[in-house]
Amino acid sequence: MRFFYTILFSLLLGNILTICAQSNSEKIDIIEQNLKSSKDFMQKNLDSSFFYANRAQLLSQKIDNDTLLAKANIQKSSVLIFKKGFNEADSLLQGNLTKRLPLHIEGQTLHNLGTIQYYKQDFEKALDIYLQAAKTMEKVSNSKLLVNTYTNIGTINSILKNFKNATTYLERALPLSEFNEILRLQILVNLSNIYKEQKLYKKFSSTILEAEQLAEKYKSKRSLSAIYNNLSTHYSEDALNNPELDYDLSITYGKKSVAIKKELNLIHSLGLPYNNIGHSYLRKGQYQTAIKYLDSALPKSQGLLKSYVYNNLKESYEGINNFKKAIIYADLKDQLKDSINNAQQKEKVAELTEKFESEKKQQQIDILDTKTELQALTISQQKYLLIVLIAFGLLFLILGYFGFQNYKTKQQLNTVLLQQKLRKTQLNPHFLFNALQSIQNFIYKNDKEKSSSYLSSYSKLIRLVLEKSDDNFTSVADDQLAIESYLKLQQLNQNDSFSYTVTVENTVDEDFDTLPTLITQPFVENAVLHGLKNVTNGNIAVSYYKENAMLFVSIKDNGKGFEVKSEESKKLHKSMSMNIIKEQLENLNRTSKGFNGDISIHPSQSGTKVTLSFASK
Repeated sequence: MRFFYTILFSLLLGNILTICAQSNSEKIDIIEQNLKSSKDFMQKNLDSSFFYANRAQLLSQKIDNDTLLAKANIQKSSVLIFKKGFNEADSLLQGNLTKRLPLHIEGQTLHNLGTIQYYKQDFEKALDIYLQAAKTMEKVSNSKLLVNTYTNIGTINSILKNFKNATTYLERALPLSEFNEILRLQILVNLSNIYKEQKLYKKFSSTILEAEQLAEKYKSKRSLSAIYNNLSTHYSEDALNNPELDYDLSITYGKKSVAIKKELNLIHSLGLPYNNIGHSYLRKGQYQTAIKYLDSALPKSQGLLKSYVYNNLKESYEGINNFKKAIIYADLKDQLKDSINNAQQKEKVAELTEKFESEKKQQQIDILDTKTELQALTISQQKYLLIVLIAFGLLFLILGYFGFQNYKTKQQLNTVLLQQKLRKTQLNPHFLFNALQSIQNFIYKNDKEKSSSYLSSYSKLIRLVLEKSDDNFTSVADDQLAIESYLKLQQLNQNDSFSYTVTVENTVDEDFDTLPTLITQPFVENAVLHGLKNVTNGNIAVSYYKENAMLFVSIKDNGKGFEVKSEESKKLHKSMSMNIIKEQLENLNRTSKGFNGDISIHPSQSGTKVTLSFASK
């Protein structure tokens, strides 16, 4: 091996010395020949392919040709991607983007950058880059370059379950693939899978049968194995809108798939074709034969496929009146299904928790950034004062004084706005972690209905609080949804010790009438935590209505009003955040044109009513 590399190095050195004495056209021909050699070796020997790509890159640098160097970088990056040298490949391609290059070269560069992200399984980022590549290459109408990009866009959309987009791009790629039947075979297989997912059976049949012909022509056994598997599944599916149900064909294709998989030693993937064959024999009433194939499928199946095998075994044993074994497999299927559902629920809770923690960290970063801005404002103010005093002195004392006062007022207003933003990030409900713990308890108790309902309320509240917290105003519809989700979770935390109603009168346009963001939640929170504390049959009524172009929000409870113990007064103040809300309204009244907001509180022995009023914005 050392001898081989010594020879390659000697050849490279000799070519570089020779190229110095050659004309530009001869030098370009040599570089193009090296690029062609690298492409020829791509499927045979990656080390040789890399050698020729690297050689083309070095020679391009010698003649100072940006276009040739960019082509060499693209070819070298292609080899590096296959060798999983993603960082080096990315560096080469980013270098291409710093230069003004022909559109087809720029498009190829973007395509390879997308491929790097695809191999890293960052599909969203890969899709974004591939779309840029497609947009660039569409301008030069080069079908040979565009077909690969369209194919990869379709494949990623298929992975992300965006079947409509996947169909669009693969159907665009198909007519462009006439020059390369191997690539056409790949597109046909992917497209047939998507048609099958969408239950477009006629398109599925025509597409996969063409794929079968190409796979047989080129003796592509792996492709044939997948095609036979899909055809076996297709002909055995008991779908109401499947006009091509044919159990004999399903068995034939299933056995073909099994034979090829055994030949290729793909033993781990035999579960699906064995199940298809067993299912077809079951539907034909040949129960003993069905059991034989389903027994073969069982040890090679996982997850959902295994539950299908259990169900088919149950029905097969019922067919031969062996009800004891049928019950065993029915129980196994139910246990596996419950296990899968529990795993999915836990995964969803974990995902929500991770998202909440991530958003919480981002809020902490925002708080630090806001504090930094406040410090910068203070420093800037001090510097400005010093400059004014030195520059203008006593001669312009009065003018300087009024100018400074005007500047100081603006700075104070900016400070108030920044402090309001800082405080608003702290308005998110602190009960959320308790609610999440309660939801997890329902999941562990396998109470699917309650856990699903409360998870929905939890996710809606999280989304609304985090998405709307930076906006000054929100719609009545969003505020109503947030309050309903919040009260539902509070019912969970309070063991359903109170009831509530949230109504919107016909005079209110839910989507266009607005009110300050997060202003109603603290009053509702106070009603729950303090107004209804130790109250049986508590009730909270929230109502949105309009009178004379004024929007009103009424929050009423049947609790004990404000007659609370002195030691609870601090809790009331903390829960209500009254100073923050008053400051928020005062600032909005001052800065938002046409807006005027007010709060009125009416405590009584039978409860408390808080009325918020807002002039139309």
